[in-house]
Amino acid sequence: MDSMSYRNNRPSARTEREPEPAAPAPAPKPKPQAEPKRPRWRLKLVIGLIVIGLITCAAWFMLSRSSISTAIDGNKYQAVFFTNGQVYFGKLSAINDEYMRLTNVYYLQAKSDTETKDTSPQSASKQNNSDVELIKLGGEIHGPEDAMIVSKDQILFFENLKPAGNVSQTITNYQNQNKAN
Repeated sequence: MDSMSYRNNRPSARTEREPEPAAPAPAPKPKPQAEPKRPRWRLKLVIGLIVIGLITCAAWFMLSRSSISTAIDGNKYQAVFFTNGQVYFGKLSAINDEYMRLTNVYYLQAKSDTETKDTSPQSASKQNNSDVELIKLGGEIHGPEDAMIVSKDQILFFENLKPAGNVSQTITNYQNQNKAN
């Protein structure tokens, strides 16, 4: 055979190629399984509970700050006991978180300063009712108005007075006598 013909019989590398074996097709990827859908009502319930909790906490906070105001009976007089031992009577109300207002103010005083040296309201309350008198604030030498603005820090405690009590009756009688004048 002639070398030419051999070349001619040989498949040309450039023109006739045998098809290369095909790469195996990749196996189809398994579709990710969808997570089971959680019902939306659970999410809404959790969010609702959180919102209700926050509202409850805010309401509790607001009410706890103003609880002193709700303990004051506006239809009655109050006895207000101060940290320095003084006691005043009148209508108590809250101004803000730090201050209280006492209006229509009265205090106890011994009738005769010469009989006893201790004229504090506590000692006067220990004395016989005929030995003390209820004084209306405003007639003192310094001429105060009939209102006191007091720091809550200075108030030890207060009491709502019964309308039938001695102090409430004395205040009512005083006011009735002064309305006529």
